[in-house]
Amino acid sequence: MPTQFPKVLVVSFDGGVWTNLLPLANSGIMPNLKSLIECGAHANLESTIPPVTPPAWTAFMTGCNPGKSGVFDFYEHQEGTYKPALTTSKSIQTKTLWKILSDSGIRVGIIDVPINYPPPEVNGFVISGWERPSNKKVFTYPPELGDKLIKKLGDYPICLRTFDRQGTKDIDFLNCLIEITQKVGDAALWLLETDPTDFFMVHFQTTDIIQHSFWKEIATFDFNSTDPTLKKIWEFYRVLDKYLGGLIDKVNSKGTFFLVSDHGFGPVKRRLAMNVWLMENGYLKLKQDLGTQIRTGVKSTAIKMVNKVDALARLKTRIKQKSEEGLDQRIIVPRAAYDPINYQETKVFSGIGTVYGTAQLNLIGREAEGIVPPQEAESLKNEIIKKLINVKDPISGELFIRAVYKKEEVFNGRALNKIPDLIIIPNPGFYLFSGTGERALFHEAHPLSFGNHISDGIIAVNGSQAGNIDLSLPRIVDMAPTIMNLFNLKPPGYIDGKNLYKNFILN
Repeated sequence: MPTQFPKVLVVSFDGGVWTNLLPLANSGIMPNLKSLIECGAHANLESTIPPVTPPAWTAFMTGCNPGKSGVFDFYEHQEGTYKPALTTSKSIQTKTLWKILSDSGIRVGIIDVPINYPPPEVNGFVISGWERPSNKKVFTYPPELGDKLIKKLGDYPICLRTFDRQGTKDIDFLNCLIEITQKVGDAALWLLETDPTDFFMVHFQTTDIIQHSFWKEIATFDFNSTDPTLKKIWEFYRVLDKYLGGLIDKVNSKGTFFLVSDHGFGPVKRRLAMNVWLMENGYLKLKQDLGTQIRTGVKSTAIKMVNKVDALARLKTRIKQKSEEGLDQRIIVPRAAYDPINYQETKVFSGIGTVYGTAQLNLIGREAEGIVPPQEAESLKNEIIKKLINVKDPISGELFIRAVYKKEEVFNGRALNKIPDLIIIPNPGFYLFSGTGERALFHEAHPLSFGNHISDGIIAVNGSQAGNIDLSLPRIVDMAPTIMNLFNLKPPGYIDGKNLYKNFILN
């Protein structure tokens, strides 16, 4: 049986970055974070390629690169069809940390960690994260935990998404983020008291959403401002810090506490629409009817539908969980990237990919309407790479692209077929998106997202073994073997991560 409090407790701030958190800690807004930093060790934590929530948290869970885990983005491109699938826990093709711990008789508790819907069976409990469709479906393991949770807390909202802010007042949106943070924190503290575990992890997705939405405001670090929006933002971080302190107090006296994030955040300077670039360079063609609409500036049906919904009503509906939103509805936007393309005349397209860009060859024998012969694939990829690395931002004159990799250059594993052929990494401040249906190649920051992901996340560690950890170059892929080590478990030989502790077994 587990002791009253866990031996290892992990708190995750999605998108946490020290450039924001250190000023907040030093200002007095986050005193518990300041204490954690001063009493333990902290560093940047390198994310995955790409630095996006699904592959990064899957790397945390598995210790594997996307070529082994099978998770590359929010959506999966499926061979033989141009219909993307939503990434879920069923997409993961290697054992997770929770599974390995459970199989060893170690009891686990997992709250809101992404890519855990449907909830996996474990020795303990799981509450699925933001990708669960609604609370009217089974979103916990064991299933009865969901009813107990809602009975205890009144409701248990799914985290908002950045674009739920559209048309709402800043204060309303921030109040919703605060409420969600409180519900997740209350759930964690309640379960720590009532359902003992050996390993416990709770995830706060709201830290990602607030930075996407209010990056420019946060970056002022004007902690004494009387501006209502800024005051509400600092209130969010005070609430977050209160729960951080409560969770730190729940670690076993001889245990270890980790604070981690999946990636960091930085400002957005400019964005590039990949499918517009492919179209301008003769690699992609759109269906004629849609092309005419685009040239006359008509928005896509999907975007029109989103804009017609009353924003505040949508926000309230989502926060109160009254909708029957299903997984299929979340495919509307990515399908809008695929559906307008005339594949019979397209050599290369960009379907999935957020933050970093991707390019997929329309290969004969692999894609449903492939036109590129396999023997021409390498020369075509080399041609595209040569062109992309010379793209310049027309405003600043800076090179837009830092590097373009063939997938086999950065990934390996049996799931390599689930990854796009080319991975396009922009220079700092620049971002790429599929952009099907856009008229312009270059775009300013989206008005709802002035902040976006960077590779450097965070790690802070405290506890009996904090002085024995090597944080010189930690990576998120190292977290699974490091945690296994704390339970005297040898990591599987196939994983890519390494144990961050200087001694293999810690007794």
